[in-house]
Amino acid sequence: MTQPIAAALIALLFCVSMLTYLLRYRNTDNEVYSPMAAWNRAINYFCLAYLMGWYFGVWDMVLNNPVATAEHMELDQWWYWVVGVFAWILFSYWGVWARFTIRFDRKLDLLPQIVFGILWGTASGQVFLAWWNIATAVGGGEWATWQVYAFVYAALTFWQWFLMDMFWDIYISPEHDTLFSIGLKVAVTHVPNITITLWFFALYENALIFIALQTLALTGACIMMRMPAPWSKEQHLLARKIPSVFFGLPRCGGYVSPDPENDAYLRAAHLPR
Repeated sequence: MTQPIAAALIALLFCVSMLTYLLRYRNTDNEVYSPMAAWNRAINYFCLAYLMGWYFGVWDMVLNNPVATAEHMELDQWWYWVVGVFAWILFSYWGVWARFTIRFDRKLDLLPQIVFGILWGTASGQVFLAWWNIATAVGGGEWATWQVYAFVYAALTFWQWFLMDMFWDIYISPEHDTLFSIGLKVAVTHVPNITITLWFFALYENALIFIALQTLALTGACIMMRMPAPWSKEQHLLARKIPSVFFGLPRCGGYVSPDPENDAYLRAAHLPR
């Protein structure tokens, strides 16, 4: 299957998914978490992310280059980097992120959570690398690596801020954070993730490894927060919304317990009460 045909099929899936959203889930009660609506919104984003990857040449980066060159694999420094970044992702997302995440007794349902994580991670990795190619194009191919890195880092800082704070964490993810854990995760997991993995890519341009790192991180997040399966019939807590500085549009505010001192969920997530 050629890239244009694959992209056309993804575009078709996006159209079907978006039509489903408009006809069925657009007016879903925003006070009740709907797993089907959340998955529908996520699929819309995944399709757009994959199409962004195709349009900005990320597919070419993955398909037309080896996972790593023979020269890379002969370097001890490259191996130190690979082992180090994978160890960091496991520590930060499967360790720190998981420890400070509220699950509210949601069910461990590995298959849909792994599938969601793989889709989310591969989509995110492609978006990040698309920004790399955008920066390269803006610089006319003449920017130094550090200049491309700085451009992409700044772009992704704002991209991820808006995406996660004002869309993902209120319309797709169930409630899984407090204001404290949001700040902690930004400082200890999300910012270091972009900083370290993007620098690894800047050094070696291993696109597939970069996308694998994002996939490992977000698959861990899906499992650890117990992302509900689309067919889940359980009651799930919707993320709390608060006004943002952008025209009062809603943003994620984090869980506020009615009885912090005796809240078992806060205690289980090692969060201050």
